[in-house]
Amino acid sequence: MDVNVVFPRSSATMHYPVLLLLVLLSISNSSSSAAVSSSPTNNYQNTPDNTQTYYYKSYIKSSCNTTTYPSICYKNLNRYALSIQADPFLLCNTSLGLAFKAARSASSTVSKILKNNSSSLTPPAKAVVRDCYGNLKDSVGQIKDSISEMGNLYESSDKDFKMSNVKTWVSAAITNYNTCSDGFEEQSVDGDVRDKINKLVLNAARMTSNALYFINHLVY
Repeated sequence: MDVNVVFPRSSATMHYPVLLLLVLLSISNSSSSAAVSSSPTNNYQNTPDNTQTYYYKSYIKSSCNTTTYPSICYKNLNRYALSIQADPFLLCNTSLGLAFKAARSASSTVSKILKNNSSSLTPPAKAVVRDCYGNLKDSVGQIKDSISEMGNLYESSDKDFKMSNVKTWVSAAITNYNTCSDGFEEQSVDGDVRDKINKLVLNAARMTSNALYFINHLVY
């Protein structure tokens, strides 16, 4: 099952509300919401049969296998298999929404680190963390803009232009992650702080990289 499946024009408007719902779900920090979304009962209660469930999960698996980070891809997207079904457009946008969630989580955490460790960080270390926070905020904005652009894709007369914007912004977000990581290699920063930030940035970068893969292979 290849992700390069043509998305039907006639169903584009039908998916726009679904996209908005996915984005809203992706930016929610409610633990109760997370519990509901991961509940087997909620995932399967509306499924006609196990054959269809298996097919949708197999689609996610085969699609993720061709990404740069397949295990991360499948781990995060598998729970949304029944929402994505076998739709490459929804696969692309769900992946992008999860990348946004990872970026926002990293940005929020680094912001807290700056506030809570202000007195213990050396001036050079504080500058590195502050620069990283700026990079992460930029990534959040770029991915958010990409989600918005994808949501309006089928209402545009110039889809190539919109997709070009999305690819540019998502690529820039990845560059920002790399810039953040590079900063910690150039300056000495407390090990615990450095490792915590690098772990979050690496996760966000990998999820964004997978989203970019689906974007680059979307036939629209």
